[in-house]
Amino acid sequence: MVTNPIWVIKTRLMSQVSRKATSNEARPPWHYRSTFDAARKMYRTEGILSFYSGLTPALLGLTHVAVQFPAYEYLKTKFTGQGMGKSVEGDDSAHWVGIFSASVLSKVMASSATYPHEVIRTRLQTQQRTMPSSTSEYVAFRGGLEGSETHGPTAIISKIQAGRRYKGLVMTFKTILREEGWRAFYAGMGTNMMRAVPAATTTMLTYEFVMKNLNDARAEGIQKSSAW
Repeated sequence: MVTNPIWVIKTRLMSQVSRKATSNEARPPWHYRSTFDAARKMYRTEGILSFYSGLTPALLGLTHVAVQFPAYEYLKTKFTGQGMGKSVEGDDSAHWVGIFSASVLSKVMASSATYPHEVIRTRLQTQQRTMPSSTSEYVAFRGGLEGSETHGPTAIISKIQAGRRYKGLVMTFKTILREEGWRAFYAGMGTNMMRAVPAATTTMLTYEFVMKNLNDARAEGIQKSSAW
């Protein structure tokens, strides 16, 4: 809840088109020069609630951890015979291969199971909470993203007049499912895997390495104290 505003600003900055771009298609009705500029403009034009757009799916994303860590410990136990944070004595290369495999597989499983919340959160975070000053800019942006056949300018203007396109977790889910199909909930998952899997694997390998050294140091300390 504390860091959600950072995620909203990051998503806005990632989704905007540079002013230097030659084409005006898919250009959002906002442009931010920096993080602080984005925060200032969002607060001035959309209010404090804009920083908490997508908070519900973000909290729902905590289930990612509930899948990843039990899966990791189960797989590590299967591959190495040791639970999370436990290690064998000596430098066993097979042990580290098991940790690596468990890290990769558990992250892939967790990301695949919980990825739809990322799509819903992004849709909510990139949507302005108030009417843009220029309707034509908004039409160009949404039209460029969604196409002009089934979601052309006329349909988009009617949606603007009716209110914000996405309202809440359930309505956003229904809207995406109805208009784009279930595949839309997995858009960009491959790219996300390229980022998330190496990061998670590095984290778990580092954790296990540190725990191994701490356990070895503790065992060595107990041995020396008993000898004294």
